[in-house]
Amino acid sequence: MEEQGGKLGVTENIRLLILAFITIFAFAANVAGIYYGVSLLTPLLFYIPIILAAYWFPRRGVVFAVVVGVIQVILVYSYSYPNLPQLTYAISTASFYILVAIAVVISSLSGDLKDKEARYRSIFDHSETGIFLVHNETRDLEIEDANRRGSEILGNLPQDLVGKSFHEFWDDKAGSLSVVQGLAKKGFVPPFESTIINEGKIRTPVLISASRLPGHMIVITTTDITDRKRAEDEIRKINLNLSTINHIISHSSESTSVQELVDNCLKFTREFLKAEYGGAIVYMSNPAGAPRLFHNGDRELYRELKESHGSELKKWQDTIDLKETAIFHATPPDEVAWSAIIVPLPTRNRPVGSMYFATRHPYAFTENERKIVESIAKETGTAIRKLQLSEEIIDANQKSNLYLDIMMHDINNANLASLWYGDLLIETLDGEAREMADKMIEGIKKSREVIKSLETIRKIQENHEDLKEIDLDSVISQEIRHFPDADIEYGGCSVMVYADELLGEIFTNLLGNSLKFGGNNVKIKIDIDDSGGDEVLISVADNGPGIPDDLKEVIFNRFKKNGEQGNGKGLGLYIIKTLLESYGGRISVENKIEDHEDEGVVFTFTLPRCP
Repeated sequence: MEEQGGKLGVTENIRLLILAFITIFAFAANVAGIYYGVSLLTPLLFYIPIILAAYWFPRRGVVFAVVVGVIQVILVYSYSYPNLPQLTYAISTASFYILVAIAVVISSLSGDLKDKEARYRSIFDHSETGIFLVHNETRDLEIEDANRRGSEILGNLPQDLVGKSFHEFWDDKAGSLSVVQGLAKKGFVPPFESTIINEGKIRTPVLISASRLPGHMIVITTTDITDRKRAEDEIRKINLNLSTINHIISHSSESTSVQELVDNCLKFTREFLKAEYGGAIVYMSNPAGAPRLFHNGDRELYRELKESHGSELKKWQDTIDLKETAIFHATPPDEVAWSAIIVPLPTRNRPVGSMYFATRHPYAFTENERKIVESIAKETGTAIRKLQLSEEIIDANQKSNLYLDIMMHDINNANLASLWYGDLLIETLDGEAREMADKMIEGIKKSREVIKSLETIRKIQENHEDLKEIDLDSVISQEIRHFPDADIEYGGCSVMVYADELLGEIFTNLLGNSLKFGGNNVKIKIDIDDSGGDEVLISVADNGPGIPDDLKEVIFNRFKKNGEQGNGKGLGLYIIKTLLESYGGRISVENKIEDHEDEGVVFTFTLPRCP
């Protein structure tokens, strides 16, 4: 600013000297004209200093014109009056008014121009957009003027840019061509992205626009978009980070084994970090099991690190099962050049292991990358633990199935042998010994019933097949034939229901309970009502002793019989309810005669009806 003020001061002094010289010359010429009798023309010379003064110094130019005019008139009138023609006096007087009028007009116009120039110059100089006035007569885009911001973008002072080609800082040939074509067609070019190279060879992303001016002049504007590009890069990185995390999460939910899960995690995380090698150590859920090692990428780098004896590598190996993230660097000549990041695989209780990534370069992992890898590790650790728990459940199911197989096969065979020997034994006994043998045989039969119920429950839990159309009449008729001595009333039906091959178990258990608890003379009636639209209503009633009201809510619970906890007894009604729920039906129990708990019972349930 001081330099600019100094230049303005120098320019003003030069103008004053020029003005003084021309004014003195005009006075001298005027005096000479008066002396030699040619004073009609010499007053016109005062127009030159008056016009210059009014243009260069708008406000003071008027005063200058008045002073010069007065001096000129005094000079004329002070000379020998008779010796001058009358026309000279008239011209001198008129010149005074004309000089003042010209000064006023030019001063006013010049003042307005200077105000506008100062206003637009202020906008030009203080704009945050780089502005360049270029001459394009030879299509070389020669810079004639540049504002402060434009010179900063190009890395020069404004005066140093004058005369240089804009192409020295702009090597975008496609952009230059589009500017030329756009100016030729429309006279302007809307902003588009390009790159400016300053004196220091530093590239700056900018928005460039251009407009055509008269006389082969072009105004080019450049807006620095470095901050915007940086923000876009950050957003792009965030989107990449989120995409990486989402990819890991989706694969975590889709993985069916720890091997598949960890392999996917190492692959995508290694690509995200641009690391050559990724590995993981995962501890088995069984404390006695050896940890599993996983590798992805450049195994040779892993081998080199394992064989290296550097201090940083030793520190890395000592902390590979740490509980916090750690970053290591090593550089030659003491060690092999490498960088590594180690992140634990956390769960709610304890880490299930750790994963680590290495590169052959001394790379500084950023804070953002560290956070992303920690997020991935957290999701992976949780997913690993879920898979481990799932594997534990599968193992437990396999063991329980083994135990059930042993019980249902070996124990059942033992029960059959016991019943056969029991039947032989009872024929040889009488009295109290025979009664004890009968109780033993009854206990063996109950054991067989429990095993049969467990086998049915197992089939229900393992049966994942879709329901199919079942002939209800055929199922009921077949189950009735299993009780040839029972008094069962059934009128038949012709309806198809959605169920499976276990549907008969419902009627087997209901009929068996009626006969067991109703006595030898119990009467059973089965009714079918298929008028309910999408459902078929079935009822099984008997005239037995009924069920107390306080037990009606609990008899369908597992291992309940008459409201007491049992060891596998009373599974029949639980099996019935479980089967009906799998079919989409429901069941309820009521007294046969309302408010009479000891006069029969009615089990009512529904099945989905086939259209």
